[in-house]
Amino acid sequence: MCTLSWLYRGNNHYEVYFNRDEQRSRLPALEPQSAVIDEVHCVMPIDPVGGGSWISTNEYGVTVCLLNFYQGKVPSGALTSRGLIIRNLASSCSSQTVDSRLMEMDLHTFAPFVVVSFDTRRTANETVLWTWDGSCLSRSHAVAPIVSAAMHFDAAYQYRRDLFNELVTRVADDEIGRLFHQTYDENYPHLSPLMTRNDARTVSFTSVVVSSNKQEMIYQSFDNQRKVDFHTSLSCLKRCTVEQGVLK
Repeated sequence: MCTLSWLYRGNNHYEVYFNRDEQRSRLPALEPQSAVIDEVHCVMPIDPVGGGSWISTNEYGVTVCLLNFYQGKVPSGALTSRGLIIRNLASSCSSQTVDSRLMEMDLHTFAPFVVVSFDTRRTANETVLWTWDGSCLSRSHAVAPIVSAAMHFDAAYQYRRDLFNELVTRVADDEIGRLFHQTYDENYPHLSPLMTRNDARTVSFTSVVVSSNKQEMIYQSFDNQRKVDFHTSLSCLKRCTVEQGVLK
């Protein structure tokens, strides 16, 4: 499972929140790295298994997120890591460019996924959800939260949507995302945004803040007791380029 939510605060400020859930046997990810792609400065954590990522932001203030879509049908034949889609889209100068690039890609070697992008040129009501179901790419309106799950999908989606909507009614806007993504319910550990199962758990929480004076990715990894064991932040500035990171 993975969980994505976001918040727009005026015309030039948005925040994105992403919980990454993975099998306990999967190798830990690399912390966010700075990279120059197509002469554009980008920031993204790296999955060492496929070499790609699940979230990126760049100097244009464009953020792109990818979640697995387990309800689709996996194409036959050899598959390409879905995380490489983020690398292909990371340098986009706008969400419209993300849309165009995605529509031009040959997706038939990728397992099903969804992609959502954000920038300050679109409002919350204009946020687009792209779904590749293994045979067809479709476009729809994106509504937070978005949940990806191979197991307990309906229950997890309902639980997290209800929690998110409840927080919206009683919590200040600048607190909703973090409270939602850091919620662990002992009665429903497998449905909680901060999820745990015998075979999988939430391994990291990534947030992106883009405004007129800030472009920053904040990254936290969690240990087996759901405690933060690593915290870092990285601004998407042209002078900040890093070649190596640590495994977390």
